[in-house]
Amino acid sequence: SAYFVGRQQLLAFFNDLLDLQLTKIEQTASGAIACQLTEYIFPGSVPMSRVNWEAKSDYEFISNYKLLQAAFSKNGVQRYVDVDKLIRAKYQDNLEFCQWLKAFFDQSGAQRDEYDAKAVRAKGKGGKKYNEKMASGSSKGSAASRRPGVSPRTATTQPRVPARPSRPAAARGGEKAPLKPSSENKASPATVANNNGAKNNAAEADAQLVKKNAELENKIRDLETSVLDIEKERDFYFGKLRSIELMLQVKQDKDFEGCQLETVIESIFKVLYATADEEVAVDEEGEIIPATPAKSEVETSVLSAELSEVLGNEMIMTE
Repeated sequence: SAYFVGRQQLLAFFNDLLDLQLTKIEQTASGAIACQLTEYIFPGSVPMSRVNWEAKSDYEFISNYKLLQAAFSKNGVQRYVDVDKLIRAKYQDNLEFCQWLKAFFDQSGAQRDEYDAKAVRAKGKGGKKYNEKMASGSSKGSAASRRPGVSPRTATTQPRVPARPSRPAAARGGEKAPLKPSSENKASPATVANNNGAKNNAAEADAQLVKKNAELENKIRDLETSVLDIEKERDFYFGKLRSIELMLQVKQDKDFEGCQLETVIESIFKVLYATADEEVAVDEEGEIIPATPAKSEVETSVLSAELSEVLGNEMIMTE
C-alpha cells in the first residue's frame, strides 16, 4: 500500500525523518535526499562527504545517483534507478521513486534514535548552505502563519482633500497683489537627481551587457576553434584505423597467405606512427605505401621536366 502514498504524506515523511522543509516532490530530483535516506537505512553505505547538495546540472545529479546505485549494489538492493527520467525533475517520475523509497524504508524497519540529519548533510558539498536554506524556508513559513488575516488593503480610509490656498487680498488703492509663481510644474532637485541617477545606472548596465556580450562572443570563437581542432584530430586517427582495417581485410581475403606476424605488426605500427606529413595508404596487395611521393622524388621529377624543356628550346634555336 505504500506505493500509493500521496504527495503530502511523502513530504511529511522526508521532512520528519531527515529534518527537512520540502514543499515539492521535484526537490528530490538531485538524488541527494535518496542518498541520505539510504545512508539512514544502511549506515556507512553512502560516502556523504561526496554527496552534492548544491547540484543543479544534470552531470551533478548523475554523480549523486552513482553513489546511490553503488550503495544499492553493495547491500544487494535489486532496484533499477532510471536516472535519465529522474534528473528531468518531472513530478510523476520522482513521485513513483519516492513512493518506492518510502515502501523500502518501511520494510527495512530502520530506526536510529540519535540520528542528526543536519550534521550528516553538513558533511557533503554545500550541505551547510542547504541546511540554512531549509531553516530560512521554515522561518518564512512560520512568519507567514503569524500574519493577521486582515489585509491592509481592505481597510477603508477617507481620502484627504487638500485645502484650497487662500486667494491674496486686494492691495490698497485698487491694485492687485502680484501672483506667486506656480511650482507644481517644476521638478524638485531630488527628482532631477533621481532621474540622472537612473540614466547613469541604465548606461552602466548597457556597458556591462556590451562587455558581457563581447566576452561571450570571444568564448564562442574559442570553442569553435577548439571544435575544429578536435574534428581534425578525430579524422586523423580515424584515417589510421581505416587504413589498418583495409590492410587486414585484404590479407584476410587472401587467407593471410604468405603473411608473417612480425610483418603485419610492423605495418600496423607504420600506420600508427605516421605523422600528418607522412600520409600512408594501402595498395591492392595489402601493403602500406606512402600516400604521396616523397619530397625528393617530386623535386627530381620537376627538375627533369625543366631540364628537358631547356634542352628542347636549345635544339630548336640551333636548328
